[in-house]
Amino acid sequence: MSTKYRPLQDKAKKIVQTAIQGPILPMVSVIIPMYNSERYIESCVKSALNQTLKNIEIICVDDCSTDNTYNIVAELAKQDSRIRLAKLEKNSGGASEPRNFGMRISRGKYIGFLDSDDLYTKTAMEELVTIAEKFNADVIHTEQVYFPKNGVIDVDDKTEFTTFSKEKGGFCTEPTLETDDLVKRLQMYYKERFFGWIHNKLFKRDYLMQNDIKFPDIKTSEDIVFYFSVVCTAKRFVRVPNIIYIYRRNPNSITRQVVKVEKAFHTLTEMMVKGTKIMDDVMAKYPVCVNNPSLRQLPLDYIIQKHLIWTLRFYEKYTPAQLDYFLRKEFEPYCKEYAPFFSYLYSATHMYMRRIMEKDKRIHELEEENKKFKQQLGI
Repeated sequence: MSTKYRPLQDKAKKIVQTAIQGPILPMVSVIIPMYNSERYIESCVKSALNQTLKNIEIICVDDCSTDNTYNIVAELAKQDSRIRLAKLEKNSGGASEPRNFGMRISRGKYIGFLDSDDLYTKTAMEELVTIAEKFNADVIHTEQVYFPKNGVIDVDDKTEFTTFSKEKGGFCTEPTLETDDLVKRLQMYYKERFFGWIHNKLFKRDYLMQNDIKFPDIKTSEDIVFYFSVVCTAKRFVRVPNIIYIYRRNPNSITRQVVKVEKAFHTLTEMMVKGTKIMDDVMAKYPVCVNNPSLRQLPLDYIIQKHLIWTLRFYEKYTPAQLDYFLRKEFEPYCKEYAPFFSYLYSATHMYMRRIMEKDKRIHELEEENKKFKQQLGI
């Protein structure tokens, strides 16, 4: 055949192959839950569109925004067919349902989660996919994120960043396949070496679906509960030093909204009651946890302590009568007529926590006084 017609022949073969095999699927599905994010959403979506890895889809799931968020993304979708835009029928009040919906309709080999007020670095997906393919990873775990200095929102090439992590301990210096020993993983989780932010991670879609891992119906810390299931079940768990996520401080995000004490109590106790049950149900599948209660309690102890500290501030602002009312109302759906007992236990726990904290503070003060006294005496 003449070389004149070879390009047409190659194109015809490609059309036939596509018809037989179906369309080429994206390598990554980036899922963005959205709610009233008009100030941030355009730059957020564009950070996903402008990746050096082009074979991706961006699934934007709107949770019934009341501002211009949906319309902004709809305009972007007209310009780039990789954007898939959906809208929930009613507001879910959190990120769980939008993320779960996005997972259900995703087509990528891998899934990444991007919050609507944050950004990816330009090479984020290419970096993580390359490592995931090399290690055949179920999850790629990055340890740190970027924070724009001085709270900058409109990030550009001149923006200066600092790094941040909620994890403790030394960070890895190269991609590392972590142990699949569940006991060691639970101990590391308790020591805050597997923090549950999910937006700076990459997940293999088949792994999530086969293990039925999804976000729980709770309004806060849903990512921590989700990620606990990942920590327990992922066979190929790879920790990497790459920093690929830019976390922008949004004063209007769910976690920073100033809410009434009743709502605040609900979101925090809901996580402790429902979230710890989900985590315990995961551990109940493993004999090593069932036969070792102290091991099984480690992650629950960690989560409950963290949330109790958050609720401690309410005991400094409200009267015992107000708190008793809120607590009884909160525990009644779970404990029925026994709600007063659990309300008391909750308050008693805070009382003892405050006493311990006050004693620790006093011990520290005495140690400092003793140090100064020794210095004065030249000891």
